[in-house]
Amino acid sequence: MMFSEIFRKNRYFTAGFLVFLIALVWVMATYSKADGFYLLNPWHPKALDDFFIYYTNLGNGFFSVVVSLGLFAFRKRFLALMVMVDYAISGILAQVLKHLISEARPAIYLKDSSYPYFIDHVTLHNFQSFPSGHTASAFALATALALATKNRMYGLLFLLGAIMVGYSRIYLGQHFPDDVLVGSLLGFVTSVLCWKYWETPFRKFTAPRVKG
Repeated sequence: MMFSEIFRKNRYFTAGFLVFLIALVWVMATYSKADGFYLLNPWHPKALDDFFIYYTNLGNGFFSVVVSLGLFAFRKRFLALMVMVDYAISGILAQVLKHLISEARPAIYLKDSSYPYFIDHVTLHNFQSFPSGHTASAFALATALALATKNRMYGLLFLLGAIMVGYSRIYLGQHFPDDVLVGSLLGFVTSVLCWKYWETPFRKFTAPRVKG
């Protein structure tokens, strides 16, 4: 499938993703690293803390594996394989970048500030902030599912779910906007490239074998 056809069939998802990227770029261009983080963290009620502590796990690699196994169980073998490969590639790339580029997480970067919303036993304190692996996994999964569905509204729901995972990483004090932006790009681009180059061989590989 040509890139133009991929984007045309998923133009709502792609357009929404571009709006998301533009919003993050605007924050990064308009505000300093610290001020952009503060801008996106104005309000932290306990109920929202609890929600995002659990919701952010949708970007955990284990969730992508569970989704892949679920798809396989329902005989969606092609999509199960695509989800697993997208997750593996985007996850590996994210981990390589984390080890090549040492960037402090917000709790370390802002240790001398009066920021009050870091959460005990949740917020990480290390130098593996860039990029966001949870966001990469969430967008790899959302993009794969959006490319597979013919219902554009479902595609938008998948996008919204991934955006919320990305925001949860900022909300929970784990990442800065640039970490989330690059993580989302990793997930999106990985899925699109896999679909472009491996859709046909994956479909052949997972097609039911005809006896006779």
